[in-house]
Amino acid sequence: MNCEGNMNMNMKYMQFIPPPPSRGDPLLIEKPETNKKDNCAEEIKEIPSEFIDEVLPVENVTVKFRVNGSRIVAQVYSNRSSIGDIKTDIGSKFEVDPKYIRLTQNEREISNRCLLAQTDSNQFGIFEFDLDLLHISEMNLGDSMDPPKLDLNIYYNKYHMPDFITVNIEDENGFRTVIVEILNKAIVKPFLCGYRDKATGIEYLDAFTQTGPYFDKMKFNRYISRDTQTYEFKGKEIDTAHEQSTQCFQDGNNVLYVSAATDYTITPGKYQTYAQKMRRENKLAKIILIQRNFRRFLIVRFMRNAAAKYRRLVANRKAEEERLQVEAEKRIKRIELAKQFPQTKDDFEMLYGEVQKWKIAELKRIARLYEGPARIAEVNVLLDKEIQLRNGIEKQRCIVKKAMEDFRNEKMLTKLGEPIKWVGYKDNIIHLDLLRTQRVRFLTEVYKDMQKKTSREERLELLSKVKRILLDEREFPDFVEIFDLIQREINLLIHTKYCDVEILRKRQNLLWMEMIKFSKDKPPDHGEKRMCEVCKKVKPYSHFALRTRQNNVDTCKRCYYIKIASTDNKTYAAILRAIQRDERKRRCNASFAFVLQMDDIRYIIDQIWHSHSILSKNAVLSNLRLPRWLKGEDWSPWNCICLTETEARNHYRLDDPTKVYDHKMVLEVGNRHMLARAAFHKMTEIATEFVETGQWFHVGLNKQRTVYPPNEYPRSGFPSKSANPIFKEKKKCD
Repeated sequence: MNCEGNMNMNMKYMQFIPPPPSRGDPLLIEKPETNKKDNCAEEIKEIPSEFIDEVLPVENVTVKFRVNGSRIVAQVYSNRSSIGDIKTDIGSKFEVDPKYIRLTQNEREISNRCLLAQTDSNQFGIFEFDLDLLHISEMNLGDSMDPPKLDLNIYYNKYHMPDFITVNIEDENGFRTVIVEILNKAIVKPFLCGYRDKATGIEYLDAFTQTGPYFDKMKFNRYISRDTQTYEFKGKEIDTAHEQSTQCFQDGNNVLYVSAATDYTITPGKYQTYAQKMRRENKLAKIILIQRNFRRFLIVRFMRNAAAKYRRLVANRKAEEERLQVEAEKRIKRIELAKQFPQTKDDFEMLYGEVQKWKIAELKRIARLYEGPARIAEVNVLLDKEIQLRNGIEKQRCIVKKAMEDFRNEKMLTKLGEPIKWVGYKDNIIHLDLLRTQRVRFLTEVYKDMQKKTSREERLELLSKVKRILLDEREFPDFVEIFDLIQREINLLIHTKYCDVEILRKRQNLLWMEMIKFSKDKPPDHGEKRMCEVCKKVKPYSHFALRTRQNNVDTCKRCYYIKIASTDNKTYAAILRAIQRDERKRRCNASFAFVLQMDDIRYIIDQIWHSHSILSKNAVLSNLRLPRWLKGEDWSPWNCICLTETEARNHYRLDDPTKVYDHKMVLEVGNRHMLARAAFHKMTEIATEFVETGQWFHVGLNKQRTVYPPNEYPRSGFPSKSANPIFKEKKKCD
């Protein structure tokens, strides 16, 4: 501790001898015999504070204290530290009051206000002082107080104070002073036990060893020492040189043999602490981690499925809206085409209905704008316009009927000439060709030849052939008339050069058609007959219009449709088909939707629901529908509601409409249902009969399709080709 090293290339250690003072400093006060403090205070010369930064640069220096004249301790202070501050610091380390400490240099006491830089230093820049205490007489201690002392055990053991040395190093710029801190790692070994040799008097103590502190790699960062630069490997044999068995004696006769066959080698793994092992074996934390990740996976999957479902619903809704828009455009186009080029009875009924609507609107306009004779004149003008419109529609109707007559006749002849077919053994189609069907086909060929335009000679030859054929049809009631017409045409063709026989040929074709339809068999009995109260004709019951709300059979079909006002029957038929299609899709158990007719739907729409939606009051008839009021029950006139097509789709999404709609509206719907039940109170018996017989399922179906009742469907729920005789027939024909 009391030597310094001068490191040029090699480090030298030498004993330090304090040099004599090189200058006379007024702050170094000699110790006079009397009044030391007063003389010291008078001779102090301080450096002005404004010149300290220029004269005295800041740096750390090593300060050595010689304690009790022999032991030396070292500390590091700033060169601007005062002696009073140094006394305070060193006194705290020795647990001594600073006012009892005295620092001397060259046998002279240093003042407390003196700076460290104003004292003398040796050639290595180290400041050395003698550290001792004042005399007891100068301390002014009380009677009960113990005198203080400088105890190095307190300095080292209690505070673990490090030592410092100053080393001079020569570099490119010359000599440089480096302060080195010496760490004291020594431990105090406790007294365990021992003994004393009586002969020699030497004491032998039990050895004490203790593992040093935990080796911290970061603690020696950027440290340079001999231990970190060298490493010594040591080898030690811990097993036998080769594998061998071991034997030993149990007693004098028996030998214990231990085989090496079951021996195995244990290889140590990577070292781990107890905390690391517990962290690795912490099953609860792993379970929590797995559950957290699994819940995260579930929520991610749920969100992904929900997003996909949302996108699918949006796409379906968009496609549905586009489909409905296309269907609406097609319906409008179809209606406009039917108005411009009517072909069927419903098309003409729609035109008559449009004329009726126009007439009602004009009558309202006339009643609002005119009175007296002017109103009568306007009504007469309106009547003339209505007559013209109806005459034009009827004329077009006659033209279409005449154009369709030949097509109907040809279709009827084809149907009459077909052989009888039925399914026989092993699903084979059996054809029975009767003489009647052969006769119809033969006469049909002759009828087609008679309609062709030919020359005079070919026509005469054909008429001669027809006369021979007529001789076999003498049982026909109009045989004489048709034979006379053919003979008359022959005479005209023979005896005249130019003649018009078109009217004559038309009469021949009509009678020939009747002859083809004539049958020698007894005509079928149509059952009981009844007279129509309108046209006064006796007709079978099959020619009378049957309605669900009638009390007796009084009007035939022809008179009934003439009596009712012309309306747009297509719209009501579309509403009825929509009801039947929806009920068939839902596999209903009741047959109300299949017993009702188009007139009943007209009555429900016009009289009960007043031709508008109960929600939006939409009065466009083509947009109205009659869905179920309670979707869990079968459709009936008292379980329906008048809504638009869009409102009907949204209505079916409700489980209980009574909890969603307004109470006032629910009461209104209930009143409408009571009116419907009163109007169709007889329909329950008819519906029961239809359900028991199973005939209701074939009501309203397209004849070109084969649809099976619910109890005859295959297991898959849809009709298969093997169960359909039409497919089998095609297969046999191929």
